[in-house]
Amino acid sequence: MPNLNFTTRQPPALVPLPQGQAVFGLSRSTTYRAAAEGLITLRKIGSRTYIVTESALAYIAALPVMTPRGAAKEAA
Repeated sequence: MPNLNFTTRQPPALVPLPQGQAVFGLSRSTTYRAAAEGLITLRKIGSRTYIVTESALAYIAALPVMTPRGAAKEAA
């Protein structure tokens, strides 16, 4: 299995789909759904499917920020 620790080096351009859940926190079905909607780019090399890292990071960055319940009440 490839070393996917991005803290000390540049992330790989492609991540194998089976490792996508561990790397990006996206399930296989969410990845395919996002790809079908044009939000994530997948590439095939032979019979293997890869997630284009740049597209997955952009997708994650575009997700809404989660606000915990009660946060608005506490701030007031």
